[in-house]
Order: sequence, then C-alpha cells, then structure tokens
Amino acid sequence: MKKKKNILFLLTDQQRYDTLSCNGSTQCKTPYIDEVAKEGINFSHAYTPIALCSPSRGSIFTGLFPHNHGQLTNVGDNFNGVFDKNILDKKSWTQVLSDNDYLTGYVGKWHLPREGENKFWGLANWHLYRSYYDELKNMGIEHFYDYHGSHLMDSEWGVSNPPAYGKSGLDYNQMQETWSTDKTISLIEQYKDAENPFMIMTSFKGPHWDYMVPEPYDTMYDPISIEKWGNFDDPFVNKPEIQQKEILRWNAGHLTWKDWQKMIAAYWGYCTYIDSEIGRIIKYLKKMNLYDDTVIIFSTDHGDMIGSHRIFNKGFQMYEETHRIPLIVRDPDSLTPGKVINSFVSHVDLFDTICDYANISNDTKTDGFSLTGLNNNQNSNARDSIFSEFHGYEPCLTSIRMVRTKQWKYVYNPFSVDELYDMESDPYEIHNLAPRIGHKAVLKRMKERMIEWMRATNDDLGRKSRGRVDSFDLVFSMDDNWQP
Repeated sequence: MKKKKNILFLLTDQQRYDTLSCNGSTQCKTPYIDEVAKEGINFSHAYTPIALCSPSRGSIFTGLFPHNHGQLTNVGDNFNGVFDKNILDKKSWTQVLSDNDYLTGYVGKWHLPREGENKFWGLANWHLYRSYYDELKNMGIEHFYDYHGSHLMDSEWGVSNPPAYGKSGLDYNQMQETWSTDKTISLIEQYKDAENPFMIMTSFKGPHWDYMVPEPYDTMYDPISIEKWGNFDDPFVNKPEIQQKEILRWNAGHLTWKDWQKMIAAYWGYCTYIDSEIGRIIKYLKKMNLYDDTVIIFSTDHGDMIGSHRIFNKGFQMYEETHRIPLIVRDPDSLTPGKVINSFVSHVDLFDTICDYANISNDTKTDGFSLTGLNNNQNSNARDSIFSEFHGYEPCLTSIRMVRTKQWKYVYNPFSVDELYDMESDPYEIHNLAPRIGHKAVLKRMKERMIEWMRATNDDLGRKSRGRVDSFDLVFSMDDNWQP
C-alpha cells in the first residue's frame, strides 16, 4: 500500500500578493516560490477572510470565518483576552491529521491560544520562538530588539524615523527565519524514515515589520528604482475617516514617498531572504528523495499596506494590498503543473483541501470547500465573489464586511460611509462610488450578495429583525410587518 503524501505548509506573515515574481513582480525576486508555482497550482484570487494575524490563522486551522471560530482579534492582552477562548471548541485540521496517524510538527510564530499544547492542537513537536529567544540568550544576546530594531513605531516627534528597517544587528545565522528553516529541516530529518507520513507547518516571522534583514538582503533593491504606488496620493474623498486616523495612529503622516521607498526596498529584501530559506528546505527535500512525495502549500496570513494609500501595516480597511494573498499548492501527482486558477478562494478552504491531500474523510463542517476540485476542473466557477470581515484591532472594536466580484468591491461600514469600487477601471481603489446616485443599482446588488453570505454563514451582523432597518442600513427585511 502506497504511503500517504507528506504535507509541508509554509506560511509567511504579512506578505503582499505582488511580492512574488510568479504573481507579476518585476523587481522583487522569489525564484524558489516561483519554482513551486511552476510545478504546482497558483491561485490568483486568493483572499484572507480577515487581515489580522490571530483571526486569519484561526480561519486557516478551522476552516471557519472569524465570526464562526470566534477569535475576532489578536490573542493576548487585546480586550483583556476575551476572544481567546472562543476558538478552543473548534476542530482543527492538525487534530484530524494527528488522529489519522500523521507525524506532526510546528515551527515558528503561533499567535493563537494554547501555544505548544501537543494534545490539544494535534501537533507532536513544536519549535516556537520562545525557544529561539532562549537560544539567543545562550549566545549572549539578552534583548532581541537591542540588535534588531525597535518593535514599536517611534513618534513623528520622537527619536527616529518609523519603522525600523534595513540591516539587522543579528547575523544570518542568528535570524529568526534562518532558525525556522534549520528547525524545519531538523523535523524532516526526524520523520523522513518513518512508516507514517508527516505534516510540518513552518510559520515565518517575516516579512512582517520590523523590516530588518541580514546582508546582502538589506541592499539588494535600490529604493530609487521603486515606482510610486498608484494609490499613494489617495485624497480620501468620501471615505471613512478612520482610514486617515490609521495613518495618524502609526505616526506615518509625515513620511514622503522617498521614506516609503527605503522601507519597501527592505521589505522586498525580506521577501527574497525568506524565499532563499524556502529554497534550502526544498533542496533538502530533494536531497532526501522526499520532494516528489510531499505536497507543498505556500501562503501568508494577510498582506501589508506599506505605503499604499499612505497607510502603514493593516487595520480598518479592505484594500487589496492587505486582503489579496499568495496561495500556491504543489501536488507531486498533479497532471496540470503550472496551472493558474482564477476563481476566488479563501483561507477557509484549506481545512478541506488538506484533508483531501491527506486522503482523509472528514465530517467536520467548515465554511469552505476543497480546492482539489478546481484543479480537476470540477466546480471551476465555485465562487464568483469573495468575502472578508474585520472586528477591530488592539484598542478599538468595530465591524467591517467586504464582498468582491471580479468587477466590483463593496465595503460595509456600519459606523461610517460605505465604499464601492469599480475594480476594473479603478484597480487602485481611489474613487468611492457608493455615494453616487448613478451607482445605486450596483450598490443594491452588492448589498444583496453580502446579506446572502451573512445569513448563509450565520453572521449576526446580517440577521433578520423586526421593526427596524436591519444592520444599520445594510438591508431592509421583508419580514418586517410595519406599515406606513
């Protein structure tokens, strides 16, 4: 009986779709990820269900939208950790694989509750960043950020320009990504001769800020050569003011395009550095004759604004830069290598997809579907729209929802003006058409799509009610018996 396929899941943090050469980047180089795409499937319209670390990872593991898995914000002291227990009664695909005799391991950033708990998450071996920091201390490096820049944005009126970027004070062998790669190879070495297949998930810290990299990646890209983002000079006409307050919150309003060019150059260097580490893992798989027995999944939790619309990081908006993500899957048994699939897909699809690749029948209810059918030309138009949500970030709770088709994007902001963008004629999302009378019909149709999705996925923001307009001007319920 043929051994089941191994699974290697490589996850980055805050990597834009347009940083990959295979996704059209003409400057940022990612040759090893490009190789995976050339031999696998590139999902050109993959979206995160939420552009925030913990909730998006919750969706990756459970196959549920955040409003269903309940990890609505980042773990820890955010809102006193009130959301951190909601996800704990949800099934994860790592548990399913472990229950079906997969050898499991995890490396790197976790950012969910119950970190390191083997039995709960179905992960037998962990290499977490707390171990990395302990190893640095053994090298005499007591305080990580003394060598690797500040973890905070300095004030416009403060000591230095935000954020930290450029050459790290750590050398290549001391970097988190190098450590993560070493530990990944170590797990493969541990599992390679076993009778059972393995699943190893590696979660790199980068290219999340701080954008600090070792040589030669700090000078790999010339800042002057980087063309200005097409939406850098967004005037924010008829848009929610909170987007401009995001600029203020991160003290980024004084940054010129020349400032952003330097950060972007370091960010691209970070992406290429991670790509080279992925290359090390691929070379080891080939050396051990495991490459053609291993499904490789590459993705990220969400993207990064890094100067688009002059915004830093991610937050209270639904722009493409943070929500459209890279997703590439290489199945060694695929009959269509190099295929590009243009249907909309989501993190919530990964649970069923991974179970399919592991040849495991699973009755766990998710909000997604297996992507293997798309590769086999089944359900090739499974989605003609995609949805994302947001619930707040660190000190501020709110609600935002987004629906996107190939032509239109509608953003529902209960607290402010809604947004409607023509994605074909305005791909940089500068002109909000929602307030325009001429687009009322489009707006109505997009609202109908959204409310249908909300009710299909039990999103309380779209629930039916009596005696009032539902959900703050999203829809008016036909069940309302009020008469004028």
